[in-house]
Amino acid sequence: MKKTVLVALFGGILTIHHANAQFGKMTDKIKPSAGKIKDAAAQGQHATEQVQDVKNTSGEDISKVNPHPAKTAIFFSKGKPGTAFSTDFSEGDYIYAHIVFPKPIKEYVTDNILTFDVAYKEEGSDDYSVNYVKVDVSKVNQENKELDFDVLAKPADATTVYADRMQSPALIGMVMRLSQPGVKTEFNWKIEGLQGSFYLTMKSMKGFADFIQPIQKKANDFAQEDDAMKAELPEEFSRSSYAFADPQLSKANIIKYLPANIEILKFVVGPGDDYKVMKNELGVIVYKQTARYIMAAYKDKKTGNCYYDNIIFERPYEGNGKYGSLKVRTNGERIDCAKIK
Repeated sequence: MKKTVLVALFGGILTIHHANAQFGKMTDKIKPSAGKIKDAAAQGQHATEQVQDVKNTSGEDISKVNPHPAKTAIFFSKGKPGTAFSTDFSEGDYIYAHIVFPKPIKEYVTDNILTFDVAYKEEGSDDYSVNYVKVDVSKVNQENKELDFDVLAKPADATTVYADRMQSPALIGMVMRLSQPGVKTEFNWKIEGLQGSFYLTMKSMKGFADFIQPIQKKANDFAQEDDAMKAELPEEFSRSSYAFADPQLSKANIIKYLPANIEILKFVVGPGDDYKVMKNELGVIVYKQTARYIMAAYKDKKTGNCYYDNIIFERPYEGNGKYGSLKVRTNGERIDCAKIK
């Protein structure tokens, strides 16, 4: 009897943006009192990378076909280190992992990252899909042979920083949205011949979404903080600043388009013409756009977080040589305040 296991690899990508500063977002003129800085929740999306058919035509047990099966070395629990290990979890259970390596952690690390293959399927199905979870171990003693990390940690207890937006909460949230309430979903974690599995069952779609939302937010907060610490202030801020000829693009007016309740730390405008005319493929004028770079670095007075912003203004063409009111595009990025000098 033939048995086929379909394995699909997905790459999960989370992008985190400043809610009032998404590049490419067009907004009408914002008054000084409008808008507060918010951190947008990261969104997950996955793209198929590879599909393989693994067939056991002899009818033998799969473990017999593979002469080197993965060793169980990844264990899961409902509490912090020291809590009894378990393989069965339900909606509302927090999940933590403990892994025992045969060699020091550094032997399994690439660029301070541990990459896990996480295969998942509903109970009773032979079709696995595989995604990645990447754990940042840059602050871990990599001479150790054991590691504790979060899978679905209680937000107040969370410690794990995920790398490249490959987050465990995002992956599990995505998988469970496609699962059936009351049906166990298996998650099998592997890294270089070491493996461990657990089963997760949700009671309802809404209940699980409400449960995982604060867990995901905490993971996103860690990612944003990590990004901010790694970000560097663009070199444009070290250059001379110039003024626009258009009075509507004075420094005071430009700042009005930024979020309210901020302190401007650095501001710079590049040299050149004020605008460049943008045409469609037929040569018809569509709008004109600022031809210089406009960059601002600022601090949110409420949160204390710092950002830098690349600002682009556009005026839609209205015909007869006339252009409409200013519209703005921004792409605010978090940065360590100490790097704004």
